[in-house]
Amino acid sequence: MPFEIKMPKLGLTMKTGTIVKWLKSEGTRVRSGEPLLEIETEKLSYDIESPAAGVLLKIIGSAGEKYPVKATLGFVGNPGEEIPAEHAGNSADAGLAAETADSPSVSETAADTIQPPFGDERDGRVFISPVAKKMAAENGIDYKAVVGTGPNGRIVKADVQRHLETFADIDASGGAELFDAAAMPEIVLPYRGLRRIVGETMLKAWMTIPMVTHHVSADAGTLVDYRAMLNAGILDSNDRVTIGELMLKLTAAALVATPIVNSSLFEEGITLHSSINIGMATALDDGLVVPVIRDASKKSLLSISREAKSLVSRAKAGKLTPDDVFGATFTVSNLGGYGAVDHFTPIINPPQAAILGVGRIVEAAVPIDGEIKIRSMIGLSFTYDHRIIDGATAAVFIKTLMTLMENPARAVLL
Repeated sequence: MPFEIKMPKLGLTMKTGTIVKWLKSEGTRVRSGEPLLEIETEKLSYDIESPAAGVLLKIIGSAGEKYPVKATLGFVGNPGEEIPAEHAGNSADAGLAAETADSPSVSETAADTIQPPFGDERDGRVFISPVAKKMAAENGIDYKAVVGTGPNGRIVKADVQRHLETFADIDASGGAELFDAAAMPEIVLPYRGLRRIVGETMLKAWMTIPMVTHHVSADAGTLVDYRAMLNAGILDSNDRVTIGELMLKLTAAALVATPIVNSSLFEEGITLHSSINIGMATALDDGLVVPVIRDASKKSLLSISREAKSLVSRAKAGKLTPDDVFGATFTVSNLGGYGAVDHFTPIINPPQAAILGVGRIVEAAVPIDGEIKIRSMIGLSFTYDHRIIDGATAAVFIKTLMTLMENPARAVLL
């Protein structure tokens, strides 16, 4: 009896998943636990592994299509083994099955793909031959500016050569002959995958949650000094504590003091979560993921620091697991590291009740005890669901956080 490949349920709220691509083609031998296909949910990308050793007998689910949890996507079994009759006639597009990592033409170029403005846009990628890529690199050409004329828009050696000759002509003319910007093709980036999932989630939140945002510039001078003390003599950046990691610890302590902020609204009522699981909004090239630090209020600052670095690293490498991204009860979105944002309006990640936005730290002149002094100030933006949290309660939470920032050693001891 062949084994079914099913759409997994990767979280309590997951109802559907989208097939990004198949990594194996029909008839390919596979090992137990070997990745067969990549799917996307509203939280992350995930590889579905083979349930057994054998052959990929049948591909049913098509790349780019959305399927409900527990839907049959394909079958693995022994060579020649028959699949159930009700699935025998179902099959994904044969062309999609051919574009897998086992196909020589694709495996040859799998490592040579980028997010393209030109060329073949299969799976949001552009294909370039290894020879063409090498030639582009040797001549200092950014090959995403090269128009591919090979099969299905693939960039080949002749395309790179043509690009070189074009620019050689321009150089020879002293720059007199320039491209007409109006004649250049417009760049259209596909709105799909993680980008679309995040967008649809944020749109739904914006349209269904009565959100209010409070902004404040808080004194971060003590926090900056405390971080400097903690990092004194520490040379390895992996062991140094960041302001963002300190803010995660302080936020967890503030949530302990104001439990209504760490809650969710469901049909049966408002749930006050027993654990404080803080999500860290993390930007990727193709969207946003929110890995979670669980039981943050019970962990030491150093434990949070190390876990946060590990989660961000795995997020950027595309190696997050479902356990890494599900179950957040509150989110912190930190844009301070970009040095360009003081305050912003973060959008709540449902079913959470609130989200904290953290801006940059800047030196500012502020009145203190009747005198003007230069202090390190940080922008805080707190967005909350007004069905659950009142304005006064929101103000108490922010004040609690600001007090902890003025005495961070106290928060670390909590």
